[in-house]
Amino acid sequence: MDPLGFPMLVGAVLTEAVKFLFDRASAVLDRRAGRVPIDEPDRVAGRSDTLRVRTAELTDVRVERISQAQGALRVYLSRPDLLQGDDEGVRELLGQLRRDLEEVYGCGLPFGDEQRPRPGAEVSQHADEISGQRVGIRAQGMTAQGRARVVQTAKTITETGEQVGLHFDGPIG
Repeated sequence: MDPLGFPMLVGAVLTEAVKFLFDRASAVLDRRAGRVPIDEPDRVAGRSDTLRVRTAELTDVRVERISQAQGALRVYLSRPDLLQGDDEGVRELLGQLRRDLEEVYGCGLPFGDEQRPRPGAEVSQHADEISGQRVGIRAQGMTAQGRARVVQTAKTITETGEQVGLHFDGPIG
């Protein structure tokens, strides 16, 4: 798998993944623009649960990335023959979009028979300015089976500020 964790998909499964991510991006952007109420759940065929937008995750940077990815995927909807499962650029685009949408929805969006481990700890922090210390996860250590995921953004980190994703006071593993 590539660094952004998007599986190698081919044929109809890849086309369906592109359509799914494009539709989810559209739903998020429609809610952000006020065309659909932000708190209205997103009902998705094939899923028993509904997806709900977490408004705190709709940062300007993330919305811009989602919008750009949606625009880039538009060509594949009209020309699915251009989709190649081994195209690293397409997989990076899909991986980043999926990661952004997972942050917005607060849940995983697996494809095909993909088995993705759930993290043991997940933190998402966003700030305009950091002037003190901000730590995503502070732990004594981590076992080999342990998983952690931290997403942090900050517009400005002042001279006295520090942003730390993970802080371990012991060995990992």
